[in-house]
Amino acid sequence: MEKRVHISKEVVKKYLKKKGFLDAVKEAIKEAKPDLKFAGATVYLLGKEHILVLFLDEEENPISDMLIDIKKGEVITDPHMFKVKIEIPPQETMEHYKLWVDGKYYEGKAELLHPWLTPKEIFGT
Repeated sequence: MEKRVHISKEVVKKYLKKKGFLDAVKEAIKEAKPDLKFAGATVYLLGKEHILVLFLDEEENPISDMLIDIKKGEVITDPHMFKVKIEIPPQETMEHYKLWVDGKYYEGKAELLHPWLTPKEIFGT
């Protein structure tokens, strides 16, 4: 799997603008062709610029993750190229994220888009 995969502008327009984030995530995973076996993926929207996909095993333990940069139309598949932390602050119900990527720091609200996206839902097999 390449470390960065660029998504075509047509895919970005078609899926992010018309069909929604989950369809864009499915297409990004298909294009990235992850070389790992996963049971499901949890998908978070981080602010307005990034989408985090956490690949999980059958016991919901993290195997790997990938980051989608919405503005650049780029998928970072190497988890060593970014660092993300998602937490629920005390006395709050909203999840919060901290993200370091390409020498920049982002933080804000993390929105759960899908708790368990299966390979069958992604690849249709």
